[in-house]
Amino acid sequence: MDCVGNSGMGTSLSKAEQAYLYIIEKLQGSPNFGKTLFYKTLYFSDFDNYELREQSITGGEYRKIENGPAPCSFDKTISSLKCKDFVAEKRISRNGMTQIRYVLCSEASFDKLSEEEKKILDRNIRRLSGMTATQVSEYSHQDMPYKATKNGEIIDYGLVFYRNPVFSAKDAA
Repeated sequence: MDCVGNSGMGTSLSKAEQAYLYIIEKLQGSPNFGKTLFYKTLYFSDFDNYELREQSITGGEYRKIENGPAPCSFDKTISSLKCKDFVAEKRISRNGMTQIRYVLCSEASFDKLSEEEKKILDRNIRRLSGMTATQVSEYSHQDMPYKATKNGEIIDYGLVFYRNPVFSAKDAA
């Protein structure tokens, strides 16, 4: 990605970019906060919001891969945030594995996120942040939208309406 005009100050951010930065701000100090936890926090937040309001927070699509749901636009969004000097990527050796971590480089506004959306993001940050990458992946495999989708396909948001009550955002709201 070509980084033209990459100054964080005064840069307009999309709602999706604000959601990414919100998660990074809350989790950057957590030892479990690698790419897998990031993916699953985005997935559950988007699908929970869809279950409650019939629209996702980020507007992104998710693909079913072996390790659980993955946001299709993740690399593009992270690249944009790096170009705008909001985020840095670090590689850390953890338990014999390389963990990709993200840290904030600039303060961001979250004015495009509603209070309800922030509550959903916070709820998923709280419930998932204590899990390892393996645990959060296994957990995501039990959610109906993931279970009902074939490998490699885009996950249909409408499948949230067939969730087990354990995953239902309506029961947690």
